[in-house]
Parts: sequence; C-alpha cells; structure tokens
Amino acid sequence: MKTLAETIGERLRNLRTKKGMSQSQLAKLCGWSTSSRVANYEIGTRNIGADDAILLARNLDTSPSYILFGDSESCGEQLPQRQRKLLNLFEQLPEVEQDRMIDLFETRLKEIDEYVDKYLRGRFKPSDS
Repeated sequence: MKTLAETIGERLRNLRTKKGMSQSQLAKLCGWSTSSRVANYEIGTRNIGADDAILLARNLDTSPSYILFGDSESCGEQLPQRQRKLLNLFEQLPEVEQDRMIDLFETRLKEIDEYVDKYLRGRFKPSDS
C-alpha cells in the first residue's frame, strides 16, 4: 500500500512528465539549485510543504490542492490558457523586470482610456440648440 507522500509524488511526476519537463527543469523553474528535491518528492521520501506546493503548482499549471489532495475541480483551469501563459512568462522575469512590466501595462491602459475618452467626446458633442 502506498503512503500519502508516495501518492502525492506520483501525482507530481505525472504532471511533470505530461508537461515534458525533466526534474532539473522543474527544479530550476522553482528556483531550486538541484533536482534532488523534486526527485525526493516524486519517490515519496520528502513531504511537500505548502510553499513548495504553490511553487510547483504555478510551474505545472495546476493548483496546490490538486498536487496535495488530488482535487480535480481546480486542476489548473482557474485561468484561461492565455492568462496562464502570461503569468508563467511573467514569473520567469527578475523582480525588477516584473515591476517594469506592471508599469508598462498601467501606462498602456491609461493611454487606451484617454483615447477612448477623447473619441467619445468627439462623437457625443453637446448640441448648441
């Protein structure tokens, strides 16, 4: 009979291989220097804590609850594919670059708002009757 850690490890291995990732690639995405942590999780010799479950879930497009409990209702489908892709790319950036991207988005949204406001003012001029 499998232990809980082995069941969780099997679930983790299935998610990783489904994504076509090696243990080393997953470890690198999680910010870990070696793949031994991933290997130990997968064979069930190390228990996954909440912080690591969150990191793993983000990099495997799933939820921490799926990794830990097999909760299929929230198996990475909370966000549409485009948003997950954007989030995954964003998380690979250094923090200073993440801040720049946030500033860029805010600036661009402000520009769009100003353009729409200007366009609507031109279309709906008050009549001088």
